Amino acid sequence: MPEYPEYLAAGVFAAGGVVSALLAPHRFSTAVLFCLAATSAGLGVAVRGAAAHPAVVTVLAVAALLLALAVGLLLLSDGLLLVRRYGAQPALLATGAAGCAVLAVLGLDAVFHVAGGEAFGALVLAVNAAAGYLTLLFLVFAGHVFVRGRGTPGAGTTHVVVLGAGLDGDRPGPLLARRLERALALEAARPPHTPGVVFVVSGGQGDDEVRSEAEAMADYLRGRGVPADRIVREDRSVNTGQNLRFSAALVDKAGPGHRATVVTSGFHVYRTTLLARRVGVPVHVVGAPTSPAYWPAATLREFAAVVWLDRLPTVGLSLLLAVPVATALFEH
Repeated sequence: MPEYPEYLAAGVFAAGGVVSALLAPHRFSTAVLFCLAATSAGLGVAVRGAAAHPAVVTVLAVAALLLALAVGLLLLSDGLLLVRRYGAQPALLATGAAGCAVLAVLGLDAVFHVAGGEAFGALVLAVNAAAGYLTLLFLVFAGHVFVRGRGTPGAGTTHVVVLGAGLDGDRPGPLLARRLERALALEAARPPHTPGVVFVVSGGQGDDEVRSEAEAMADYLRGRGVPADRIVREDRSVNTGQNLRFSAALVDKAGPGHRATVVTSGFHVYRTTLLARRVGVPVHVVGAPTSPAYWPAATLREFAAVVWLDRLPTVGLSLLLAVPVATALFEH
């Protein structure tokens, strides 16, 4: 093994990040590779500085442990709260499961420090390497969500497409209402004497819904003073890909020179952008705010979906490279 495996790994990750940035600068995996490079180099510096400042290392380790414990308890309690409020939906259950996973890793570490053992130590090392890697991926994704969720509409926007979400009875639920308010805010921010945009409300009727999401959104916009002739319904879609394709077809019918900005929730912006590229729909996507209580569940769900959609062989390779790096750090 090289004398400085952390720095070697950092160089490999950085090179992969440069190549990925040249080929696809906006991909999630590009940011992951650069963050892995910085993390590997930072770990190398930290390990070699630990001998000179053991007290500082101890304080940082305790702080990291307490932070991880707080995150695990927060995810678990948030998942339980949301399940109690909205029922046992997969994304909400996943939030509680993520909290349990964090607490389980901490418990495994505690048992190892008490019991020890070479074979058990190898297991703990592998679990911590995987947990650390997934944590890094999630932090990078959360940064993407924060930045992309605060975008501005594209220049020359003539149509604002609002993606559907769940209804509360026959009216838009809180998540969907925030998307509609964000769409209205986009129009309100336009320069004076600018022609009003056309709102395309996109969403079919779910099995548990009494009407289509498009109808509920159209009523909401009319109630907020939008003329009926500036509202176009797309009520056939049942997923985001169909939202984009069917809405784009309605915008195209308006003739050449029309440009659409899509409004969805902030946590959903990046995946919507990826799907738009896949289906060949040239749109700009902006985000609406999300309730803090619902944000962890929604972001975890989107994280899993984006990792699947935006995966690269280098992401799997990076996990393999992280193991020898972690081994070297463990040996130090």
